[in-house]
Amino acid sequence: MAVALALVASTMFCHTALAQDAKTSEAATISALIEQVKELQQHDRELQERIRALEAQQKPAEPAPAAPAASSTTAAPEPEPATESPVHVSAASELHNLGGIHWLGFGELDYKVLNQRTPELGTYGFVPGSAGNFYIGDFDLFLTAHLNDKTSVLSDIDFQEQDAQRFKIDVRRMLLKYDVNDHLRVSLGRYQTSIGYYNWAFRSASWLQTTADRPLVMEFATDGGFLPTQAVGISATGAIPSGWLRLNYVAEYGSSDTIRPDITGDGFFNDENNGNQLNFGLFLTPDKVPGLRIGGSFYHDQISDLVSDSSGGPATGIPVPPPSDRWNQTIVNGHVVYVGHGYEFLNEGFLIRHAPLQTGPTFNTSAFYSQFSRQYKRVRPYFRYQYANAAAGNLIFDDIGLRHGPSFGARYDFNSYLAFKAQIDHTLRRDLPAINGLHLQVSGTF
Repeated sequence: MAVALALVASTMFCHTALAQDAKTSEAATISALIEQVKELQQHDRELQERIRALEAQQKPAEPAPAAPAASSTTAAPEPEPATESPVHVSAASELHNLGGIHWLGFGELDYKVLNQRTPELGTYGFVPGSAGNFYIGDFDLFLTAHLNDKTSVLSDIDFQEQDAQRFKIDVRRMLLKYDVNDHLRVSLGRYQTSIGYYNWAFRSASWLQTTADRPLVMEFATDGGFLPTQAVGISATGAIPSGWLRLNYVAEYGSSDTIRPDITGDGFFNDENNGNQLNFGLFLTPDKVPGLRIGGSFYHDQISDLVSDSSGGPATGIPVPPPSDRWNQTIVNGHVVYVGHGYEFLNEGFLIRHAPLQTGPTFNTSAFYSQFSRQYKRVRPYFRYQYANAAAGNLIFDDIGLRHGPSFGARYDFNSYLAFKAQIDHTLRRDLPAINGLHLQVSGTF
């Protein structure tokens, strides 16, 4: 009996112990599973944060258009439909983010020398009549912010060196942009006029273009260029249903106030006192020839020819029409551009017509430039020929006259952030000595 009772007690103890072990093991398993779930949830939260950060970086943030660099990859500039304007695509062009504001910076250092001391236009810190000097040129900040999927704000702020190493601030662009769809994209504010191709495709920074400087006809008016390059108003662009032709339009209405210095370096400024301007352009980028763009534009406004000296007072001894005289200004452009497979071939022609509202002669000014370059690994040699011809009696462009000549140069990209350019210019001028110049530039982005 005692033995039987001992066996029964032993069996009951074993079952109790096994049950307790099972409960302990089950509790441990559940605890381990809970920890794994917590770890997975934390990992999922981290992944979601990384995804949101990547999506924020990948939102279209309006990178500035540019000429091709060492990288052969290109992309469209500000998200406009069916465009092929090239940009530098590199680690340097990834937009920085500061409190929802995306920004890019551009800078340059230049050295320029001419073969004679006869004064010629001094811009970007170059001293007219000097044997040669260093200058900073432009320092640009490009800022964008997205308000929602269709609305964004853009500003292009330029710090430009003037004489005596002084700087001025120029808000080259300040826009509120609203993209309805691919057929209508509207911008309100200060914009670069879409007269032709170059002013549309290349913004302020020298880094963005192949050459060390802009063609004279496409130079900013504040630096001697003779086109109304900027205005305040409304600009619209979009795609026109056209199949493989990929036809696009641009329409602009705004106010310009062009004040340009005489490019002869005589110290006088021309205030055109522009009326409201109207500009309309069409261009196509056919699918069958990627990289090709063919187009034109028509611009019209009214201007005066008010001349002042460098102090801002009225000039004396210069035959100009009275302030009440006004001129109809019409600018017609045609361009053929190809950018692809390492090649860059830019061609633009302009006819600028000035007709007085009252009686008097009508003046026509013709201008063009042609630029060709080819990428060889890090080096892009280039050639440019430019031409401008204003009639000798043209009161508005009396400082331009006839000038034309070639430029030879090369761009070398050290990396995705820094480039060096060397350019030689030869300019022939009507009734004035020819000018030979050397222009060296280090430009970069950050």
